[in-house]
Amino acid sequence: MPDRMGWRGAGLGNEIFPWAKAYLASRELGFRYLRPAWGLNRRGYWRDFGTSRLDWVGHTALRAVTPVVKVTDEMVRATGEADYGAAMRVLDDEYKWSRRRSLLLLHESMSGGYLGIERARNHLRNVLLGNLPQEDCAVSQDVCAGQLRVAVHIRLGDFQADPKGPRPGVFNTRIPLQWYHGVLDILQRHFEDRLHIDIVSDEPEQAARAFPRWKLCPARSRSVFEDLSIMTAADLLVCSVSSFSMLAAFLSDVPYLWYRPQMFEQDGFVSIWGDTPEQQAGPTGANIRKERENAGVPLVRGVPVDLDAELPSWLVAFLETKAALNRRSADLMRYGVVSSGAPVRALD
Repeated sequence: MPDRMGWRGAGLGNEIFPWAKAYLASRELGFRYLRPAWGLNRRGYWRDFGTSRLDWVGHTALRAVTPVVKVTDEMVRATGEADYGAAMRVLDDEYKWSRRRSLLLLHESMSGGYLGIERARNHLRNVLLGNLPQEDCAVSQDVCAGQLRVAVHIRLGDFQADPKGPRPGVFNTRIPLQWYHGVLDILQRHFEDRLHIDIVSDEPEQAARAFPRWKLCPARSRSVFEDLSIMTAADLLVCSVSSFSMLAAFLSDVPYLWYRPQMFEQDGFVSIWGDTPEQQAGPTGANIRKERENAGVPLVRGVPVDLDAELPSWLVAFLETKAALNRRSADLMRYGVVSSGAPVRALD
């Protein structure tokens, strides 16, 4: 069972980690798996998930009558395994949890990051995605023109405002709105009326006022599932520095833009968490060595963008291809047509 991130719970991007860990442990040990109790969460996720507001009562009662073991970060790190499921196998060899007749395993924290819960990705996608709103934002009437779908996540609300934006290693801080404006201006210049923008925000009215020129696709209040589905279905994701944007990037397969001033630089590479000794000696250090071998391959999913930077040329070319692939006039399922390969007669 996942342990709550704080007494009243946390945002979905944070709560996803103990949830995914509980799922992986259940798969490895053959335990019954309980999802988070959302009833106490101050964001009202119980409405989104369709659970009872009193679901926490059952979890509390279960903890009162069942022997409880909390799987701590220290226990997991001691196994030397990055994958949480593999760590559970090692710990079970030592503690023999799977042989107990009655036991409640609690899983906690965001430690290990997405690398640790990678094998829970498909499960999370199955549960969280597939909730696109029925009424789409305005789409170009020219069905022959491919549209590039861009989702922009602007986190406001309880995030601290700082004119310089989040510095390296700093989270829960707003990105300056000028960064978003700069990115959208670049995309508008390249794609013009082929650009389809969806602005996703925890403060949709405030975000809409800050971006009036995108009124054809205004920010609007949706469920957390709809927001996440819109972001993961886009051709390009423009992230805020938030765990919700990270979750969307983790669940999607498309390129995403990240605020460059928030990143650390090491040995000619930038990363989000590369400042910690355990990352430098672990996954980040290992990936620096791998990326040196891939020096001639510029394509990456996570694209750092500075306040005054252009998008890399390879990314623009990739997005041009994505826009072309979105042409409905060439989609056979929509009565589109594809060239037969016959020679095209030259114009007189």
